[in-house]
Amino acid sequence: MDIERLERDLHEVTRVFLDTSACIAYHSTREEVHACARHLFGRIAASNDPLIGYISAVSAVELLIRPVRAGGADLTFMHAFLRGFPNLHALPVDLDVSLHAANVRALTRLPIPDALLVASAMLAGCEAIITNDRAWGRRLAGLFPRFRWVYLADYSLSSGT
Repeated sequence: MDIERLERDLHEVTRVFLDTSACIAYHSTREEVHACARHLFGRIAASNDPLIGYISAVSAVELLIRPVRAGGADLTFMHAFLRGFPNLHALPVDLDVSLHAANVRALTRLPIPDALLVASAMLAGCEAIITNDRAWGRRLAGLFPRFRWVYLADYSLSSGT
C-alpha cells in the first residue's frame, strides 16, 4: 500500500465522503484494497486527526441489506458501525439533497442512488470522494473538479503502484 502517496493526495483535506464501495472495502478483508480503507477509517476514528468522514443514508441502506437478510451478529455489528464509528457522519437524504441530486442526474445521467451520493458530498462540503469504483470517479472527475477523487486501488501494492 502506498500510504505516502495517499497522504499526499489527501494533503489538507479535512472532510471526505466515502461511497459504499469504500465502506465495503473497510469491512471485508477479502477486498484487495482493505488495507487502504482500514488506514483511512483509522484516520477518521483518531481523535487527534482532523479528518472527518461522511456517508450517505443511501450507503447505510446498501450496507445494511446483507446483514438484515442474515440477521444476528452481523446486523448488530453494522448497526453499531453506522451509529457509533468515531467521526463518521451519516448524511440524511432531505429535500435539499434531492434537488441537488436531480441536477446531478440531469447533468450526468448517473443512477439516482449515485446522484444522491454526489449531492450529499457537495452539500456536506466534502473536499474528497473516496471510492473503490474506478469508472465512477473517472466519469465524474471532469464534471466535479471541486472534489479530489480518490480511487483506493491506485494505492494498493497489488495494483502495480
